[in-house]
Amino acid sequence: MTASRFCWFDYTGDSAKAQGFFGEVFNWSTKAVPMGNGHTYTMIALGDETIGGYQPGKAPGWLSHLLVDDAKAIAAKVKSLGCAVHHDPSPMGPGTFAVVADPLGTAFALWQPGKPEEGEFSKQVGAFCWNELMTTDATKSLAFWSALGFDDKPMDMGPMGTYHVLASAGKERACMMQTPGAPALWVPYVHVADADATAAKAKKLGAQIKMGPDNVPNVGRIAVMADPQGATIGLLQPTA
Repeated sequence: MTASRFCWFDYTGDSAKAQGFFGEVFNWSTKAVPMGNGHTYTMIALGDETIGGYQPGKAPGWLSHLLVDDAKAIAAKVKSLGCAVHHDPSPMGPGTFAVVADPLGTAFALWQPGKPEEGEFSKQVGAFCWNELMTTDATKSLAFWSALGFDDKPMDMGPMGTYHVLASAGKERACMMQTPGAPALWVPYVHVADADATAAKAKKLGAQIKMGPDNVPNVGRIAVMADPQGATIGLLQPTA
């Protein structure tokens, strides 16, 4: 029973509005995939690659998918920790899919592919490049992710507090920071060529810039924004 990297990101909300906004900001296109029973899943396409999807929903946001080797075992572990399993592991396409939540109620998906997958975040402009958990209780969150097999690599960020890098198999997979007073959620980051220009374009299209753009030593220039529907997403212009 192992979990490794975040491998996919689904947007929930008004799909048509989201597609228009992100198509302009990140140059994303779409790819429609028949799912049977008359349903179609709209994937987010970046060139020839697919990196996520759009799902209709009332509450705008991003659902992060965690790559696992045994979705049933991971879901059972989550349940044993007293956390919710919103969607029991079930077949979907070429794999097994589930939706669970951490102790603070922050939902994420489990994806067990039909064939073993490896890989890291893409370094391509427009691709997802990182995932950050905003938590209101770092102790609870760390205990949960430790139970799922992740190691904590803490970094002292001075007045900002401690930045916890979550690693598995010796590789950095995501991070978390305690953010009192803010809702707990996962914030995916997209690789951009120019954080300032991208943030300015997004703002012009109706986004709210919540943080930055700011320089982070040894990381790059980052910004966090809420799209016109209110879903939070990050921008990262990596250090060359």
